[in-house]
Amino acid sequence: MLVGVMSTYKRPPRLIRLTALISKTYGIDIIFVRPPDVNIEKGTLTGKMLINNKWVTQEKEIPEFIDITPYCFKKKYKTVTDYLKQKTFLSDNRENVLTKEALQEYLKEDPEYSHLVLPTYKVMSFDDISRYLEKYSKVVLKPSDGIQGKRIFIVEKSTDKYIVGHNTHEKNMNEEEFYNLYREKVKGQMYLVQKYIVSRTRQGDPFDCRIHVEKNGNGKWQSAKNYIRIGIGQKVISNVNQGGGIADPISFLKANYDDKWKEINEKLKKLAVTLPYKVEELRGTHIMSLGIDIGIGKDGELYLFEVNDGPAFKTLIGEIAYLRSNYYKYVQHKILGINN
Repeated sequence: MLVGVMSTYKRPPRLIRLTALISKTYGIDIIFVRPPDVNIEKGTLTGKMLINNKWVTQEKEIPEFIDITPYCFKKKYKTVTDYLKQKTFLSDNRENVLTKEALQEYLKEDPEYSHLVLPTYKVMSFDDISRYLEKYSKVVLKPSDGIQGKRIFIVEKSTDKYIVGHNTHEKNMNEEEFYNLYREKVKGQMYLVQKYIVSRTRQGDPFDCRIHVEKNGNGKWQSAKNYIRIGIGQKVISNVNQGGGIADPISFLKANYDDKWKEINEKLKKLAVTLPYKVEELRGTHIMSLGIDIGIGKDGELYLFEVNDGPAFKTLIGEIAYLRSNYYKYVQHKILGINN
């Protein structure tokens, strides 16, 4: 069987190489392609296949299954992705994509997950921010189109000033200065305002738990890895690309939550194998990969920050490659009915 792996990378990353090597043991060949590599008129694609441990350019008919990343569903590639939706089975067809706000609203109505929900609202005006600062005293401003650390602010209102955290910096502003920040950075940019929760280490650094889940060889959700992301020296989020680090959940929880660590860890493990099914149900389509970002309050309660359907993979290449190659085998036999 031939499986397409479609990405916007210019060349196959290490994850694709390792996935291709493991897949070969199941009789599955991988062809790495980008959206422009698809020839709609001919019904073919031209990409790279790993032959004798070297990437070799090959032209093949459209495979019956393509593992496609969300980043391929850009407007400029719409003709290609629309064609592929009709032509082949995609790992994610991007139907009914949930915004952050919509997901929070849906989960709020589900007794099993409502405890995870942080109060979240659209920013329509400066008055919206002021109103929620009055209600919560400390809020997070974040773009609704995806988590990007350079665009996230934490804001606290005191009697006569605003304390604004951004990346590793914190600044005191008067109302005029804060309004200018809103006008320049937030206004018209599809922002959300969210209640702030204290998810910080004992040293005061922000952190979250990334739960990276993948479909396995039985077509079930499985945690590839749970790990703690710590924003060392940062004011807002645990962005490891800006000087942060990662830690094992058990050792981290023991160091920060004393005798509560075991209970918290069990909650995280349970969430990994339950919440993905809820997200899939809400979208009404199949998904192959998710990154779930969880905050942990001082009291050990869990809060949902994000669900990302294009999670980073550099910290767990081996785990992902193993699960994906086995999922390809599952798709081959159980979904497509190919037995050779």
